[in-house]
Amino acid sequence: MVFKKIVSAKKAWMVLPAASCLGWLAVVAISASAAEEAPIVTKGELEVKPSYQIEEIKLPDGVGHGIGGLAFNQAGELVVVSRRTGVVIGKPAQDARAFEWRTFSAVQMHNALGVLVEKSGALLIPQMPELTRLRDTDGDGKADVSEAVSTAWGVSGNYHETNSGPIADGKGNWFVALGSASHSGPTFDLVRGRFSVAGRRGRNNMSVPWKGWVVKINAKGELKPWASGFRQANGITMSPAGDLFVTDNQGDWKPVTPIYHVQEGKFYGHPTSLVWDADFVKEHPDPLAWAVDHIAEVDEMRTLPAVLLPQGFMCNSASEPIFDTSDGAFGPFAGQMFVGDIAGQRILRIMLEKVGGEYQGAATTLIEGDVLGGGNNRLCLSPDGKSLYVGQTYRGWGRPAEGLKRVTYSGEVPFAVEKMSLSKTGFELSFTKPVNKEQAEKISEYQFSHYYYEFSQRYGSPQMGVTPVVAKAVKVSEDGKTVNIDLGSVLARKIYQLDLGGLKAVDGTSLSHGMLCYTVQRLRE
Repeated sequence: MVFKKIVSAKKAWMVLPAASCLGWLAVVAISASAAEEAPIVTKGELEVKPSYQIEEIKLPDGVGHGIGGLAFNQAGELVVVSRRTGVVIGKPAQDARAFEWRTFSAVQMHNALGVLVEKSGALLIPQMPELTRLRDTDGDGKADVSEAVSTAWGVSGNYHETNSGPIADGKGNWFVALGSASHSGPTFDLVRGRFSVAGRRGRNNMSVPWKGWVVKINAKGELKPWASGFRQANGITMSPAGDLFVTDNQGDWKPVTPIYHVQEGKFYGHPTSLVWDADFVKEHPDPLAWAVDHIAEVDEMRTLPAVLLPQGFMCNSASEPIFDTSDGAFGPFAGQMFVGDIAGQRILRIMLEKVGGEYQGAATTLIEGDVLGGGNNRLCLSPDGKSLYVGQTYRGWGRPAEGLKRVTYSGEVPFAVEKMSLSKTGFELSFTKPVNKEQAEKISEYQFSHYYYEFSQRYGSPQMGVTPVVAKAVKVSEDGKTVNIDLGSVLARKIYQLDLGGLKAVDGTSLSHGMLCYTVQRLRE
């Protein structure tokens, strides 16, 4: 398949194909002055209007393009936190080059990776050493007070100890995910907090207090440890239902990138973090050494991920998750989760459901390709829900990509799997458009396999036990929008990968993304 370009007097449009086996990806790149309706692209006799349009937003000169935080304030302005050069606030415009920007704070931030806009208009920003509040007390639109809300965690000086958040709990407290240190970077001789020799060992280490934990900070700046076992959680969010979710990253004790539903007191797999659990170290003074010799016990202790994201083709380095609260303004995926990939040119879509009282579900791609680019670090929906802003940063993995993108829904419904749900003997697929029934009733259209990843101290894991699965029966609903696939049985603790390469809708359009991976942790009763 080749790129198709349509040129007008004002702009160039490019429609990108998805992977050759997955059909047509309805995303276009548009010029910075894109204010007109997207053109209709002819593919044979089929007219395809792109579902999502991507623009690059021009940032002010002098602003570091490595974006660490995005949010909208009460005035509908976009708050952009740079990892290196402070905070700017922009008034969105239809023309991507015409945002009206002002500098809120020119003070350099120390690897800022998040922002929360308070009712007062103040900004809460997690830096490496502290949770900071920036305030404008004289009403001139610029911060004149910088307050250290909390310095209650340790700081070793290692470059890898990044922190993400904060997420309000609705009761005046905030959740922050504290990152670990890397073996490839030193720690300072003078650290903040007690230094643990046992915590310093290992590939990703936690030598100072509460590294590898999600913590809760109260209004006085006091820290309450909430959950342990994280490696490098570069994303944290709260669902509309009030459930806390965190994305971690593949590495030691993380066989593949996970998404966790985080609950108080639970352990999520990385044993070095337990050096800060006083009760645990009474029995095991060196948690890492103990864990290496007792991997099966650690596996039994840990809370399983809700969703696993296979390395390479699904996700390389997960970043901020957000929920689609647009009520359909951003497309047919309301209520689902979107996740950025720093080391991949994609944004993922996560379809969660509860099975046996716990979350699990499927992952697929929402948007991908060169037009989007990589470094997708922070996500934020516009107040009207029609646009998704993507803050990009380069962390040394993949192709350099930094800056700010805007993804806008055109109103054209893409042909996609809206939801993949587990049944007792297989899966139910719900589609955004009616499928071609004659084609959809063929078992050969559904290529399944299952596999798992081995939990251990090693850095990542290959796919283990890859097994093809042939469907026994397929049933299409009368309206053509639901397909039930009977596999005979389903196994727990497996990822079921489904490839729907050639499936088409009744109107002839191809699937925008035909690969889905469902993490089966529990079975339907």
